[in-house]
Amino acid sequence: MLTRSLYLLVVGLFAAVILTSPFRTLKAQATQPLTVVDYYMLLPDKYFEANREQRLHWMLDPKRGAIVDVKNGYLYGAGDGAQTDIYVCLFKRTNGTYLVAVNYNDKNEVFESFLDFYTYEHRRLRKVTKSVLPVAFKRSLYYELPRYGTTIAVTNKSGRKLYDLVWAENVFRLRRV
Repeated sequence: MLTRSLYLLVVGLFAAVILTSPFRTLKAQATQPLTVVDYYMLLPDKYFEANREQRLHWMLDPKRGAIVDVKNGYLYGAGDGAQTDIYVCLFKRTNGTYLVAVNYNDKNEVFESFLDFYTYEHRRLRKVTKSVLPVAFKRSLYYELPRYGTTIAVTNKSGRKLYDLVWAENVFRLRRV
């Protein structure tokens, strides 16, 4: 009797930790994603060399420099020689849903830089990059997703700021500097 009660207590505590953790996956919920980690775990495999377990635990390990800021909808997943670093940022839309930004700037010119945008529809992410950007993405520029605020800073290789992409509730607007 005592063993069964202890077992139920341990299982209950484990379930409580999993369900309240920012690292829970969508399998633990029946509705749409809620946190930046949920959206990160839905990203297409094309962004990863790491498997799902590595994406969640190895890439998001703070000891490796990862940043998971659920409150601000910002995530930095640390890569290595085979896996690129990855940045994810959420922008709130007027209808209460999120635009998901995914970014990597390859300053060493080893990997391919990217800046992609997605919306969550019908239990998956749909790419909407061209419909939200006022100018075309250029691989030769660097795009810095904001941890705080809603403006993406765009610089050239030498670090000179060229312009900002300012979030305007449903799309970005170009602001020259």
